[in-house]
Amino acid sequence: MNTPPPPPPLSKGDETRRDQRHFPCPNCGADLRFDPGAAAMVCTHCEAEVEVPHVDDEAAQVEHDLLEHIRKGLDFETVETPSLNCETCGASIEFDADEHSRLCPFCDSAIVADVTLQRHIVPQGLLPFAVREKQAHEVMHKWLKARWFAPSHISSAAAVEHFAGVYVPTWTYDAYSVTDYTGKRGRRVGSGKNRRMVWTKVSGTVSGAFDDVLVSGSQSVSAEFKDALTPWPLGNLETYQTEFLAGFRAENHTVGLEDGYLEGQEFMRVKIRDWIKADIGGDAQKITSSTSTFSKQSFKHLLLPVWITHYSLEGRRYRMSVNGQTGKVYGQRPFSTKKLLAGALAAFVAFLLLGALVSLSFGPKMRTDHPPANAQATSWFKPDN
Repeated sequence: MNTPPPPPPLSKGDETRRDQRHFPCPNCGADLRFDPGAAAMVCTHCEAEVEVPHVDDEAAQVEHDLLEHIRKGLDFETVETPSLNCETCGASIEFDADEHSRLCPFCDSAIVADVTLQRHIVPQGLLPFAVREKQAHEVMHKWLKARWFAPSHISSAAAVEHFAGVYVPTWTYDAYSVTDYTGKRGRRVGSGKNRRMVWTKVSGTVSGAFDDVLVSGSQSVSAEFKDALTPWPLGNLETYQTEFLAGFRAENHTVGLEDGYLEGQEFMRVKIRDWIKADIGGDAQKITSSTSTFSKQSFKHLLLPVWITHYSLEGRRYRMSVNGQTGKVYGQRPFSTKKLLAGALAAFVAFLLLGALVSLSFGPKMRTDHPPANAQATSWFKPDN
């Protein structure tokens, strides 16, 4: 894997822009917000559009040498931003000091701590929001209506909630692996009662490359939350600019580079086991030992866009999330007891009907022909001689 050269150092103007979080409208002075639909910043007052300055997007795709970074203890570029720490889920999120509503967008808990300046890693790239808030509502309602066993009024209950647009920090890892293994290949032989599995000892080597294994840099994001919103179109990465963050929140990294790589390796080892089983072949496989060597490890650090909302139903709170690039939905939702019971009853009736059909098709054959009325009575059973 050829690692591209690092991007050139930032100019003085770029460094200033990286610290900037508020962008005044050149016409009226009101705040500009990034509009996913226009792919530009739009004034909240006069609706004037301001283009996001173009930069070299190749910097967003640069792969950094993981082992060299760890071995040399290289520092990341950092910046101070006003942030709050959620004590409930562990998220560290950018907040303005004058904001009065301080709810964590991930767990919906009230944050009572004071806003403080916190230093966090500046990501090299991001996926800008491409889905507007209105579209996020639409795909959310469509998803809710498609849940068969959810309460019938769940869609209307969720309609009143407001979405929060959040950029979630993410590590991506590349690596090449070579694995030596020993195991057994199972092959089914015989038939009926004599059917059995015959095992043969095997050994071999499998190798393969991993590209952009995603690991959340956030402790507040659960595995199912992260995985359920995939895939992410990383080909659309933009070099990090704070203009894309205007009007949105950004979460700070709470999972370090090395810890993230250890989590990424767990995913890689699961895939390697699949490769080994495919290499063993046969009807069944057993892996008795495996030793993996990883090389050409590299990483990127990015921000991924997510729309998040919470809604209340029957005294409980549920989270809904929408991929800010693709519109894919992940949701927590309740189940309707009545619908579950109706579904269970329907499944039971279907099982009974299927059993009856099987019984009629394969049950004992009954003789239905009868002798003529004027014939002499005869026995249907022939005695043994």
